[in-house]
Amino acid sequence: MLTATKILQRTPMFERMFGGDIDDGLEEINSWPALMIMTSFVWLLVAGLLGAAMPIIQRFDLGSDLFYMALTAHGAALAFPFAFQLMVGISLHRSGGCSGKAVTGIMPALIFLTMNLGGALLTLAIFMGFSISIVVMFPLPIVGVATGQWSYDTLVLGFTGIALVLTSMIYMYPITVLKIIFFGEKRDDLILVERSIGDPGMLGMIIAVMVLLVFGTPIMIVATYSLAALYGIFPFDMVAWATDPVVFQFAFFVFAHNLMEAMALMVISGVYATLPLYLADGTRELYSKKLANAALWILLVSSFSSFFHHFFTLFPNLPEILIYHGSFMSWFTGIGAAMSIFTILATIWKHGLRMNPGILIALMGFILYILDGASAVVTSNVGWAFQLHGTMWQSGHTMTVLVAMSLMWMGVIYHHYPVMTGRKLNDKMGYWFCGLFIVGAVGAALVMLAAGADGMPRRHADWGQGGWMIYGDWIWIFGMFMFAAMVLYGLNFWTSRTHAEIARNAAPQAAE
Repeated sequence: MLTATKILQRTPMFERMFGGDIDDGLEEINSWPALMIMTSFVWLLVAGLLGAAMPIIQRFDLGSDLFYMALTAHGAALAFPFAFQLMVGISLHRSGGCSGKAVTGIMPALIFLTMNLGGALLTLAIFMGFSISIVVMFPLPIVGVATGQWSYDTLVLGFTGIALVLTSMIYMYPITVLKIIFFGEKRDDLILVERSIGDPGMLGMIIAVMVLLVFGTPIMIVATYSLAALYGIFPFDMVAWATDPVVFQFAFFVFAHNLMEAMALMVISGVYATLPLYLADGTRELYSKKLANAALWILLVSSFSSFFHHFFTLFPNLPEILIYHGSFMSWFTGIGAAMSIFTILATIWKHGLRMNPGILIALMGFILYILDGASAVVTSNVGWAFQLHGTMWQSGHTMTVLVAMSLMWMGVIYHHYPVMTGRKLNDKMGYWFCGLFIVGAVGAALVMLAAGADGMPRRHADWGQGGWMIYGDWIWIFGMFMFAAMVLYGLNFWTSRTHAEIARNAAPQAAE
């Protein structure tokens, strides 16, 4: 029995949801992904409670320190140990099932350990006062120490957590996916749906992990030198080049923006892979693989240098040609998105759709992703960036893209869950989840964008000061829709039944 299986079976409450069936012969591709998915939902619970707390803190004036703590911890938990780890679990399961390779060994264990230990250390540092934005603006973490907002030890603890999370994201996870796909012996007993590298579902996954490897390396170099200096291994004078604000910010945004693009490529590839399985005529083919693959390549080429649009209003300002290059490349991503939209709609039009809560949730997530993309290209415009980049519009964009990608993955889970656990979800509860969540997510996104257009600053601890409390109240209301949806989602896992249980319950009815 694998270590991951033992953890799953010994975790109270979650054992029923994700314990799995060790007798189906698929433990080697099920256990580690299921453990990662289970743990990601624990972090979602943490992020959700913190998110719900923020409007309450504002409404009852409980203090700016508490607000910034909740805001920072909410963003960190939502982005990394939830959204990213959810993606890791599903994509590793896809990699193993499509390649016929086991998802076992030291690497999945290290991915799980470094992500969750890093997330825990960072969260602990935040609760100790390390209230920085997930957009790490250097040297503000050092300034916080100098001004007494947090201690030096808290800074070291927070940066250690960040380093562990980055190591998991940038090296361990991509290397594991590439190892599974390109190396090792294929086993027929582990093949769920065999796919070639030319399949859009596989190509997008490979491109995404390569983006993480290539564009994550600069920040890893900078972070390694910075952390070594914080631990006293090197004097700060030796790493001054790495802590220069220009170097740090460029390295950070090269990674951070391309992290979102990598996750987008990964989740679009997941939709490409899942949609054909629910076509009404049973063809299991996209409208055009060539068109789908072309969209992925266009999204890659157009997105990797569009991060320049984040520097319109931040120091250092760019040469004019790079400013407009970032704007052009941001808008150019719309071509790849449009091709993806066409491919998905043409596939459904040509072959029909066998409706299922999972595929509906994934498609609703894709619609939310399109809405977010529209908001993103607005702020990538040079003129509009000066008006909106420092407002809730940008916060709305960031949160909406994370929620959209997570929603797509939560839909894809409906397809993977019976294979992972041997249990069947309730379709009616799935449809209710989809309806409640999409109302809440779209509503919260539009409110945050409207708040930004009205001039409401991001990371602002006094919403009442500018008459913006009404936006916070509406965010909380729509957040409750999402919270209710997630309760249903968890309850669906909790009440899921094995095929044997379904058969036993159906037998008396048949006899009657």
